[in-house]
Amino acid sequence: MAKHLTKKQKDAIKHQLAYVVGFGVSCFWKTRCSSSDIFTLDELTLDHLIPKSKDGSNNLENLRLACVHCNQSRGNSLFPPPQKYRSSSLNDSTK
Repeated sequence: MAKHLTKKQKDAIKHQLAYVVGFGVSCFWKTRCSSSDIFTLDELTLDHLIPKSKDGSNNLENLRLACVHCNQSRGNSLFPPPQKYRSSSLNDSTK
């Protein structure tokens, strides 16, 4: 695949990934994500498991659907985004 994906290519990949995991998708990093929302494809980004800056590819095997916050907070790290705690989870644990 080309080094940079066009919007049309990104949209096609999002649809392929959504088909694999099912429509009405949550963020791939949902156990660490501060949002428990179900997202539309337009609200999700393509996150590279191995970042392109670390020689990761645009192949489907290296791409996951992630919310903007998780994708940006992860940056070019090989690790998951930092753990985010939902305020409702904190309130529930103190009861």
